[in-house]
Amino acid sequence: MRDSAQHEGGQHQRVGTRGVGVLAFLVLLWTQRGGLPPLEAASAQSQSVADGLVGGMFLAGAALAAVVSWRRHHATTGWTFAAGALVALQALVVALPAIASPPPRLATDFALLLAIALLGLGCVLGALRGLRHEEQVADDVFVVGIGMGVLAAGHLLLLVPVSSPPPPSMLVLMGVLVGTHVLAVAVVAARRLVPATTTWLLAGTVTVVAAGLAVMLVELHGTAWDTVTSLAFAAVGALWSAAAWGCIQGASERQAARHQREIEFAVQATERDRRERMHELRSTLAGLVQGSSLLDDLDLPAETRQRLLGSVRRELDRMMRLVTGDEDQPTDIDLQDALGRMADLQHLKGRTVELHTSGDAIHARYDTLAEVVNILVDNAATHGGTDVSRIDVVQRDDETVDITVSDRGRGIAEADRERIFGWGDRGDDSPGEGIGLNLAQRLVEEEGGSLRLAEDTGPGSAFVISLPAARRSPENAVDAGSLFLEEVDHVAGHLAR
Repeated sequence: MRDSAQHEGGQHQRVGTRGVGVLAFLVLLWTQRGGLPPLEAASAQSQSVADGLVGGMFLAGAALAAVVSWRRHHATTGWTFAAGALVALQALVVALPAIASPPPRLATDFALLLAIALLGLGCVLGALRGLRHEEQVADDVFVVGIGMGVLAAGHLLLLVPVSSPPPPSMLVLMGVLVGTHVLAVAVVAARRLVPATTTWLLAGTVTVVAAGLAVMLVELHGTAWDTVTSLAFAAVGALWSAAAWGCIQGASERQAARHQREIEFAVQATERDRRERMHELRSTLAGLVQGSSLLDDLDLPAETRQRLLGSVRRELDRMMRLVTGDEDQPTDIDLQDALGRMADLQHLKGRTVELHTSGDAIHARYDTLAEVVNILVDNAATHGGTDVSRIDVVQRDDETVDITVSDRGRGIAEADRERIFGWGDRGDDSPGEGIGLNLAQRLVEEEGGSLRLAEDTGPGSAFVISLPAARRSPENAVDAGSLFLEEVDHVAGHLAR
């Protein structure tokens, strides 16, 4: 259904682009006639107004394309994105002084115009040099900017008054301007960064502009050549207008698609968070229900009852934080006490957890440790088929404590070992949702630690939780140093005797 909608959207975009192209062709064709239908009725003044209007329109299009390209590639340095606008600006800066100084012109006037044209040529080629390092700039918007810049230049240069016959200096000036267009298109084509059809359209645009200037210089107004160039100007102008509309439509559709993906991602993240919370709440509630029933046993020793009540209260507090979304703060955790409480709660579910620790401590959130340990022990029962787990604690170094949770169940198939931490990944015959291990790994990583599957150590499976060790206080370090020195003195005295 989504593919069908995308296909239908593409059809609408193509139809809209063609419609814009046809409309632009008719409007441009009308303006080429100076706004008057009959060819012979087109006066020089009306033609100049029409060329100025169309030239200004394409100049604005080239400038807008440069702005859009700059915003799209905001990390880009240099003026590569403005090459099309620079082509149009070159023609504009040449046309304005030429119009202000109609023929006959002084040699200094031609020198000034030629200097401006050469400066513009240098700016355009300098901007295009950036394509060697910034090829990503040469996208659809950039090409539209080049095409509109050349068209704007053609219409603006048609406003320049030329004496009859044109002096050689004027021919040189027009040659430099047309040469700028040719070189700009040649550089883009040589880099092969745009489709072949677009390259041909650029070449055709330069040819049409050159032909229009030739008609002006040779004074072929009112002839068949004039009509042909007018039609060609309208045709290429319509094609670039349609291309610009296509860019606008494409950008709009990409923005809508990006917005839709953001919405879908937010919905998926919300659903994922909900499922993760429910996953842990179900496990916690199972232990609490069995624990509350065990508390009804009148023969339960008072010390055991008190310890069990403390564990239940702590789990209720953790469950409340899960529901409200609050988080406890990282703190130093005595693993002997904390893991003992977790083992008690697992015992309420009918499971046995063998705990082996030497009183090490970690610095983390208690909720994270409880949730990860519960997930691993629950998985041993659910997926491994065993109610017996073992927890071993070893301080690897001064910075890290390793907590290994192992069992002697069915273990993990070799083919599944690479994907067990993926969200939603589970075996075909697994009764779970494929959430627990991914959640556990992410929670441990948020504490600055890691969770990994241990190397094959025999039957069953083993997971290693690595968490930051609790930092020893300076007082403890001094005490430990004093004890060490006392022990050294004691050994030295014994050897002396």
